[in-house]
Amino acid sequence: MTRIGLMLVLAVSAMVTTGTAREWTSKDDGRKLQAVFEGIEGDNIMLKLADGRVVAVPKDRLIPADVEAAERFAVLGDDTLTKQSAKRIDQLLAQTLVKNGYSSFNDPLPDDLFVRRVYLDIIGRIPTREEFQRFADSARPDKREALIDELLMHPGQASHLFNYFADMFRLHADDDFNNGIRMEPYIQWWKDSLAENKTYAEIVTEMITATGNVGQNPASGFILRDAGMEFDAFSNFGQVMLGIDVSCAQCHDHPFDEWTMDDFYSMAAFFNNTQRTLGRYQAADAMGMLTAKMPNAPEGWIDEFRELAKSKGVDVENRQRGDGQTLRWYIDFLGWNVTDVEGKEMPVPASISEEYESMIGKVFRPGTIVGKPAKTSGMTRREALAGWLTDPENPRFAMVIANRMWDRAFGRPLVGPVHDFSQDTIERCSQPQTLAHITNEMKRVKFDLREFMRILYNTRAYQSVATYEEPSLADAYYFPGPVLRRMRAEQAWDSLMLLSEGPEIDSRRGRDGSFIRAVLNVNLNEESPESVWERFEAYKQLRGGDRLGAAVVAEPGSLAASSARNDGLRASEMAQPAPASSLLDTFGQSDRRITDEHNFDGSVPQVLALMNGGVTSMLTGSSSKVVDDLDDLDGPDDKVRGVFFTMLSRYPNDEELSMGMKMLEDYGDDGIRDLAWALINSPEFLFIQ
Repeated sequence: MTRIGLMLVLAVSAMVTTGTAREWTSKDDGRKLQAVFEGIEGDNIMLKLADGRVVAVPKDRLIPADVEAAERFAVLGDDTLTKQSAKRIDQLLAQTLVKNGYSSFNDPLPDDLFVRRVYLDIIGRIPTREEFQRFADSARPDKREALIDELLMHPGQASHLFNYFADMFRLHADDDFNNGIRMEPYIQWWKDSLAENKTYAEIVTEMITATGNVGQNPASGFILRDAGMEFDAFSNFGQVMLGIDVSCAQCHDHPFDEWTMDDFYSMAAFFNNTQRTLGRYQAADAMGMLTAKMPNAPEGWIDEFRELAKSKGVDVENRQRGDGQTLRWYIDFLGWNVTDVEGKEMPVPASISEEYESMIGKVFRPGTIVGKPAKTSGMTRREALAGWLTDPENPRFAMVIANRMWDRAFGRPLVGPVHDFSQDTIERCSQPQTLAHITNEMKRVKFDLREFMRILYNTRAYQSVATYEEPSLADAYYFPGPVLRRMRAEQAWDSLMLLSEGPEIDSRRGRDGSFIRAVLNVNLNEESPESVWERFEAYKQLRGGDRLGAAVVAEPGSLAASSARNDGLRASEMAQPAPASSLLDTFGQSDRRITDEHNFDGSVPQVLALMNGGVTSMLTGSSSKVVDDLDDLDGPDDKVRGVFFTMLSRYPNDEELSMGMKMLEDYGDDGIRDLAWALINSPEFLFIQ
C-alpha cells in the first residue's frame, strides 16, 4: 500500500471514530457542548448529553446557525447517524480504491460545482442567481450539510424524485387503457406519497395490497396498470422490486440463470385470485370462463344501473356510440377495480414453449423465489406477498432500492443493471462491502428514502469532482466520485422553466386527478343509483380522454370541473408522459412502456431545440426574464457575473469576463441576451459535473 493510500484510509477511519454528537455553541461566551438533538419544545431545544440526560437549552442562548440546524433536525431528525454512515461509506470505498491503485477520491468538489450539483440532484433544477450567491457568500463551516437538508425539505425534492419513480413504475395516464380510462389519481397519489415522505416500504405495501378503483383508492393503479397482461405485470414486478428479470421464464426455463418456469408461476400466483376488470376470468373449480361481477356491489348492480339509464332515455343497447357508449365507458371505469375473488386462478397459458406443453393449464400455489417463504396465516395472498417483500430479512428488496438510489446519486449503480442482477454479479461487483453497508442502512432507516439520500449526499465520494471519462460497463468502477452525467429531460425542462418563469414553478400545481376521483369514489352498497347517476352525468360532460385527465374539481364536494393549468409548470405537474415531439420527449423522457427507459443520448433535434426552440426564445427574446433579473446590478462586470451565476452557477474566468463585458458594452441588453444564449447552448449547461 502506498504512503498516500494509507493516509487516505487512516484519515477516513479517524473521521469515523471521532465524536458521535453535534457541537452546539453558546451565543454568549462561545462555549461548546457535545450533544445529540432530541426535539424542540416551545422556545427550548432539547439536547441529549453523553451521560443520557436530556437538557432544555433556550433558543436565544445558541448561535443562529445552531438554531437553524435544530429547526432542520425537527423535520429531518438529528444528523449524527447520518454523518457516521456517510463516513463509513467513504471508509469502505477508500479501502477498495487503495487496493486497486488509487491514492484518493477525485478532487473535492468546489463550492460552485457543489451547489449546482445538489440543486439538480435533489430538487431537479439549477439554482437561481440569488440561491447561488447566498451559498457562495456564506462563511458557515456547515453550509453544505445545511444546504443538503434545506433542499431535502424543499417541495422540489418530491417533484424530482417522482420523475425517477415515474420511469421505474411506468406511470402513464392513459397508455392502452380501455375506453378513456385514465390514471391521474394514481399518479397524484405517487406525488402526494413522496411529498409526505412515506417510506418506500409503505408505498410498496399500499400498492400491492390496494383494493378498489383509482377513485376509491388511487394506489390500486399499480395493479391496474397492466390489467389484461397479468403475467407481463409480474415480470415488471420482479424487475422493480427484486432486481430480477424473470420474463423469459414465463415461456421456458431461464437459459442463463437459475430461474425456472415453476419459479415464475409460483411467484405470479400471489396475484392469481386478483380481479382487475369486468372482463372474464378462469376459476379453479369451473369449466371455461366466468364473467366478473362489479366488485363491492350488490348482486345485479350493473343491470339495475343500466335500467335506470334506460328510464332516463339512454339507448343502453347501443354501446358503440352516443350516451350508450359513454355509459359503458363509465361502468367499465367503475369496474376497473381491484379485488380478490375466492376460487379465481390464472392457469399456465397455452402460449408457452412447445417443450413445456405439459405445463399448459397447470395452476400453481404461491411461492417465493428468494429468501424465506412468505407468512400466509390470516392474510390474503397479496398481504402475504407485501409482508414477505418488505421484511428486513428479504435478501433483495432493500438492496434493490438502495442500489437504485446510489445509481441516482452517482450516475452508476454499485451492481447492475439495476433491474436484473444475479448473486454472482453481487459477489463480483467493485464495492461489495459498500453494497452490503448501504443495504443495511436502508433497513436501519426503515426505507426512509429522504434520510437515505441525505447519507449519500454527505459522503466525500459524492462531493468529489465527477469522473469525466465514461467508464466502460464491462470494467469495474470503484467510485472515486460520481460519473459525469447529462441532465435528465425533466431536469433540463425544469431548469429552463425556472429561467423563463422564476422559482414560482416550485409551487404551481397542474392536473391532480381530483375530478376522476370524485366521479369514481362511490360506495355502491350504500349509495343509491340516483346518486351514482349524478356522477355519471358529470363524467359524461368530458367523455374520457385528456380533457377528463386535465379536469379538476372546482370546489370540495362539487362535481363542477375546471381545467388544470398546463403551462409554466414543472415536468412532474404536466401530462404523464409528455406528448411526442415535445421538448421533454426530445430530451429523452421515457414513454413509460418499459421500465427505466429514459434516454440520455444526444441528438440533432436537442441542439435545434436549444438553439431555436420556443423556450430558448423566451429566455433570450425582447421580454427576457434573464435580462430583467439583472436590472438591479451595477456595471457590465456585475451583469456578466450575474449571467454566469444564472446559467452556470459559477464565476466567469478572466477571459470570459472580459469577453462578456465587451458584448455588453457593444450591444447593451442584446449583449446579455446573446451571452445567455451562448451559455445555454454550451455543453456545460446540460451536464452535471
